[in-house]
Amino acid sequence: MIFVLMFKNQLVDGLHLVDLAAVLWYGLRLSLKTSGIVLLVSFLLATVIGTISSYWFNNISYRIRQWVAYISTFIFTLLFCIRIPYYSIFNSSFNLMLVNGANDDLSAILDTAIESYGLLWRFPIAILLGVGLAYIAWLFIRKQYKWLNSLIIFNERELKRFFYVKILACFILVVGGAVFLRYGGAFSYSGSINWESASRLHSNLLNEAILDDGQALYRVYSSQNRLKKARTLTATPAELKEMIQLVDGNISETTIDESFKRTIKNSYLKEQPKSVIFILGESYGLWPFLDTFKGPGNYLVQEAESLARSPRGILLEGLAFGAGTMGAVNGYVTGLPDTGLYPNYEKTSYNQIYAMGIGNMMKQLGYKTVFWYGGFGAWQDIRKFTLAQGFDEFHESSSFKNQQGNAWGVPDKVLFQEVESYMQQYKGEKVFHFILTTSNHPPYDIDVKHEGFNLSKVTNHQISELPQDDKRINELGHIWYADHVMGEFVKRTEEHNPDTLFIITGDHSERFTFNKEVDFRTASAIPIILYGKGIDHNWLLPQPYTSALQLIPTIATLVGKSGDVYYSLLPSMFEPTSFVFNYNLWLDKEGYHKLSDGLSNRQKKYVEAIKTIAMWRIIKGNSIE
Repeated sequence: MIFVLMFKNQLVDGLHLVDLAAVLWYGLRLSLKTSGIVLLVSFLLATVIGTISSYWFNNISYRIRQWVAYISTFIFTLLFCIRIPYYSIFNSSFNLMLVNGANDDLSAILDTAIESYGLLWRFPIAILLGVGLAYIAWLFIRKQYKWLNSLIIFNERELKRFFYVKILACFILVVGGAVFLRYGGAFSYSGSINWESASRLHSNLLNEAILDDGQALYRVYSSQNRLKKARTLTATPAELKEMIQLVDGNISETTIDESFKRTIKNSYLKEQPKSVIFILGESYGLWPFLDTFKGPGNYLVQEAESLARSPRGILLEGLAFGAGTMGAVNGYVTGLPDTGLYPNYEKTSYNQIYAMGIGNMMKQLGYKTVFWYGGFGAWQDIRKFTLAQGFDEFHESSSFKNQQGNAWGVPDKVLFQEVESYMQQYKGEKVFHFILTTSNHPPYDIDVKHEGFNLSKVTNHQISELPQDDKRINELGHIWYADHVMGEFVKRTEEHNPDTLFIITGDHSERFTFNKEVDFRTASAIPIILYGKGIDHNWLLPQPYTSALQLIPTIATLVGKSGDVYYSLLPSMFEPTSFVFNYNLWLDKEGYHKLSDGLSNRQKKYVEAIKTIAMWRIIKGNSIE
C-alpha cells in the first residue's frame, strides 16, 4: 500500500479503492509463496524437531523462530527501501536490469547512488528501520511462544501417548499448507497466482505493487535462467541453412557473412561525404517529438527537430536494439540483433571480424573509423571490443584535455569539442565518427540553468504525462542539454565541413519516468534522423518506421556507390518490410506490439530465424558447417 501511495500520480485515472483492494488481495496471495519459504525454514528446524523432542521445543525452537523472523524482516525491509529508488529509475521492481548492472562500472554506480539517489542518508534509515521492525518481530515471537507454551505442556508420557496423532496432524498440516502456499492461496494450479500471472490490473504500477520483493527477485532469477536456455544453440548446420533461406539469405555460401552479402544498386548521394558522423545519444527517445508533448517537447529537442524538419533532413521512428546502452553498442558493432548474449565478452568477438558491424562496413567503404565515448574505455570492455571490430581509433574521456565531469565521464559539450578539434586536425580525410554520449544519464549533475535551460518552457503546462517536481525537471533539463550541445556541434561542423552526413539516434528510451503510464511508442521508440548534404526530405521511403538494425545497411546504401557490397541480415530502410522487431517489441503500420503478442506463425519463424543466426554467429563463429 505504501508503495502504491508513493507513486499514485502515475495512475492515469487516479487511485480507486477497488484497485487498491485488488492489489492487496493479489499481493497477499502471491506473498504466501514468499512467506512459505521463510516458514519452511522455521517449520523444519523448529516445529518438526520440536514435535519429537520436548527439550528442543522448550529450549531451542523459539530461538530459531526468533532468528528467522528477525533476519527475514530485516532483509525484506531493506529490499523494500531499495525498491523505491529502483522503481523511480526503471519503472519496475527488480528485473533483469539487475543482471545488466553486474557488468557495469560498479564504482560509477555507487557514485551515482550517492549523488543522485541519496544513498548516504537512505541506507542508514533503511538499516535502522530494518533493525527496528526486526526487533519487533523478535519480541512478537517471544510473546507468541509464551502464550503457546501455556497451552501446550509436554512430558514424555504425553509425547508417547499422542505420538501417532501428532505425526498424522503434522503430515496433514504440511501437505495441505504446502499446497496452499505453493499455489498462492489456492489448492490447484487453475486457481493459482505466480509472478507471471500477477499482471491482472490495468496499470503497470499496480501490477508491480502486487509483486513482493522476494517474488521480484525470483522473476530476475527465472528470467535469467530462461535467457540462458534460449541462448543454448540446438540448431544443426542443415537447420541453420533453412533459417538463412527463410530470411532471404544465400544458402550456397559456407559462411553466415557471405550468405548476407548485398550489393548497392542505386547511389542516393551524388558525392560520397568526406565526414560521416553517427551520434548515439544516451536515453534519446522519440517522445519529445510527439504531438502529445507539443510545447515542452518541442523545446527539449528543438535542435534535432530543426535538423529533421529541414529540406536536408529525414525523421523516422523505430525500435532500439535493447533497453540499455551496451545493447545498442553491441548491436551496431556486430550488426546483429539483441539475443541476450554479450558479444563484448564473447571469445569469438576477438578472433573474427563481424562483417555486418558498422565499423567494418565503413572501413570497407573507404573510411577511417573512429569511436568516441564520453565515458571510460574500460566500461564493459568497450575500448577493447570496438578496436577488435573494425575501428581504427578509440577516444575516451580520460584522454581529453578537459577532465570535468563525473564517474560516468565528461559532459557532452566537452566530448563534441574533442571531436571538432580532431576534425580540424584531419580535415579533408575520409573519416567515420561514431559518437556515444553520456550526459542524459544519472547523476544528472550538469548545471543546465547555467547552460541556458529555460525552466518556464517545461512547466505550467497541461500535459498530464509530464512531471513537474524538481528532480524530473532537472532530468528534462539534461534532455534539453544533450540536444542543445549536439545541435551546436552540428552547426559548427557544417560551417567547416559542409558535405558532412549526420545520423542521429538514441541507444534506448525507457529510462524517463512519466507522471502517468504511457503506451509502447512513448516509452520505447527512438528517433532516427538523417541529415546533411544530399539528403532529400521528399524521399519516399517505403514506411515511416524502422529499427536500429536497419540503420546500418541504410548508411551503407547512402555513402556507398552503385556496385559496392556490404553485409546485413536485414535490408536497408529503402526496401519495404512488413514489420520490424527488437528484443521486446515488434512494429508495423498498425503500431507497436509486445513481441509475445500478435505475430503470425510466419513472422514468429522469421524472428526466431534471425535470432538463431545471430546467436550462431556470436557463439560458433562465421562458418555454417
